[in-house]
Amino acid sequence: MPQLRQFISFFGYSPVNLSIVIAILALIGVYILVWHTKFGYAMRVLGANPTASRYAGISNSKMIMITMTISGALAGMVAINEVMGVQNRLVLDYVAGAGFVGIAVALMGRNHPIGIALAALLFGALYQGGQELQFVIPGITREMIVVIQALVILFTGAMEGLFRPSLERAFMLFTPEQKAEAIAVSTTGSES
Repeated sequence: MPQLRQFISFFGYSPVNLSIVIAILALIGVYILVWHTKFGYAMRVLGANPTASRYAGISNSKMIMITMTISGALAGMVAINEVMGVQNRLVLDYVAGAGFVGIAVALMGRNHPIGIALAALLFGALYQGGQELQFVIPGITREMIVVIQALVILFTGAMEGLFRPSLERAFMLFTPEQKAEAIAVSTTGSES
């Protein structure tokens, strides 16, 4: 798999290869499949409520089998980058940690393809930056980089649910309907 620096000088010494184009095409394909097809709608209905999807006439077991096949094929494409782009051979345990990163990216991306693309860029920068940082500052260990990544996940992903109710209440105070209602109550209250 050719490196992108062979075609575009902007990438310098970066290990980015042509598999990023395959990943972007897969991301666009998944976006179209999930958000713009009947199958994607059935898949989202099944994920939201299996009982409702069965009531709507969707075969849950068929949808699960098809969805798992597609996701397994996409997960298997991790090997394209590692085997053909980075190592150029099959290395033992080359996918170590890919599951953790995949779950973290899906959590941060809120299971939406555009969010996943942004979260994947963030994690790519964290991983590459962490490796570069280890070369520049030998005192920084791999565990410190993992802790930084875990903190990013915690504050951007998990903490979102903590502040959501209070933020929703704060934003609801500023809706036009509530403002009109508050004005109507204050004017009728001052007249009497």
